Amino acid sequence: MSDEDAVPVGDGRAVKVALYMETLQARMDPAQYEALAQAVHEAFCLLAQGREGIISGEDGLSFTPEMHREFATVVTMMLTGKMDQQVVELSGPDGHSGFVLMDPEKANDPAKVQEVRDFINRWTAEREAMDIELDGIARASNPSPDD
Repeated sequence: MSDEDAVPVGDGRAVKVALYMETLQARMDPAQYEALAQAVHEAFCLLAQGREGIISGEDGLSFTPEMHREFATVVTMMLTGKMDQQVVELSGPDGHSGFVLMDPEKANDPAKVQEVRDFINRWTAEREAMDIELDGIARASNPSPDD
């Protein structure tokens, strides 16, 4: 990520995020809100610095599915400046479900939703195949002492 990709400051995104966070604070459990707010802060810092990272709670409070949706919504606002993204739940071939944020016109188009689902399923299958291959290479490169 380059400096041009960093979160813009002067286009109103911060105001939108702040307003949305106020609504979340009013309707969420205080402990969940604090965990979400901390994750949002960490994400903002990483984005502003053009860095990648893993965000995890230190207090052991696990994110509920609703917290995940809200986190994704806030990060989408930070990145796009849009507040009209819709949460679309997608089920995977393994039975697990997840969600994506889509523009409203695409979210209401079953063909577009299926296109996103297919892309995610292909990407997941490719990633799993690559992980298996890399694991095999690692095992072959580092034989156990018993061999």
